[in-house]
Amino acid sequence: MFATIYSALEKAQFNGAIYVESPNAGSISLTLGYKDLNHSSTITENTLFDIASLSKMYTAVMALQLLEQKAIRLEDTLSNWFDMTNACKQVTIEHLLTHTSGIPEYIGNTSCEDIAEFLRDKQPYFPAGCGWSYSNTNYVLLAKMIEHTSQLSYEDYLQKMIAAPLQLQHTTSQPAAEHVAVGRLFDYTKRNYIALADDPIFKGIDTQHGFYGDGGIYSTAKDIARFVKGFLHGKLVSPEWVRRAVTPTASRPNYGYGFVLQDGAFGHSGGWPGYSAHCLCSLDGDQITVLLTNEEVSPIYEQQLLAFLNDPHDSEEPLPPKHPGILLPDASDRIEGTYQLADEVHTRFTIKRDDDHFIVSFQDQHDTHLFKIEPNVYWIRNTMSCINMRERIFMDEGAEIPFHQQ
Repeated sequence: MFATIYSALEKAQFNGAIYVESPNAGSISLTLGYKDLNHSSTITENTLFDIASLSKMYTAVMALQLLEQKAIRLEDTLSNWFDMTNACKQVTIEHLLTHTSGIPEYIGNTSCEDIAEFLRDKQPYFPAGCGWSYSNTNYVLLAKMIEHTSQLSYEDYLQKMIAAPLQLQHTTSQPAAEHVAVGRLFDYTKRNYIALADDPIFKGIDTQHGFYGDGGIYSTAKDIARFVKGFLHGKLVSPEWVRRAVTPTASRPNYGYGFVLQDGAFGHSGGWPGYSAHCLCSLDGDQITVLLTNEEVSPIYEQQLLAFLNDPHDSEEPLPPKHPGILLPDASDRIEGTYQLADEVHTRFTIKRDDDHFIVSFQDQHDTHLFKIEPNVYWIRNTMSCINMRERIFMDEGAEIPFHQQ
């Protein structure tokens, strides 16, 4: 099985680390490629990756531990920790954990330096508990609450209450630079990898906010697998809190308390410029798949890799390309403007012309490229989402949402 997986990943030009555990194959840990742009240092089992939103699983477990200790309660509101006068003060710990707070996303607000100040200036998308909207802000707030309640820094709590009990030697929010796989982005025009600092859209994003809890943890594939197994087996919180965390909420059938739920398994996925991370563990703990990469790649390519790792087999069927081909816009591509989706929160987005391509800005999200891939069809960079301008349909992982121009 090792040879089959290694051969397939090598053929797919995968750069990163994987860990697979199953009853049939046992456990397999593999690393391929390089941790730097110059290909001078290879990735090892101890190389740290930015695991992005997988960090939410750890933040959620920290909150569950405090809940179990009765240091906090699910119904405690943000006003216990933050000075608020607007509707956000009614948001509870449970709303934060389950993304039912309605609190806006901070990432697209480049001037945001203080999360409490940010909330004072914002109104929620909907009343707390009356909808579902994934927002990184929820987990930044949880991290602040964890620090205030425990009187420990986020890193100290991570090491004392999660890393130490599970003997995670390669999990931290404060990594030494020499141990980290450097993320690299893809220049879709020149068709080559570039450093984050050379990307016109994302340069400077790492130093924009300095928040954590929603992301910010660095780890290895093996350590992530050990974390989800330890959590599932009750080594961090009681079986009752494990059960509650991996039970779907009434508002979202595929999300619990900080964990994505999928086909009898739990975990999370995450992405940050130059990085992508995925973890899925079956509810019986028999099957675990972790994939980490320090390259910007097509999400379709990643999904195919994950499907293969969940069911390794010899196959001549080629994987999708690591990066889709794109077309240069011409004079007929007059799509600039502001639009609104017919979704539950009436999401707005704006399209503007760049030198060679288009830029799309979603409400409270960071700008990104909108690449033309077919006549009238445009792909949102590094997502599973496309926009059909002729049909006025926004397509996201099989869902089709109409939109109109404002």
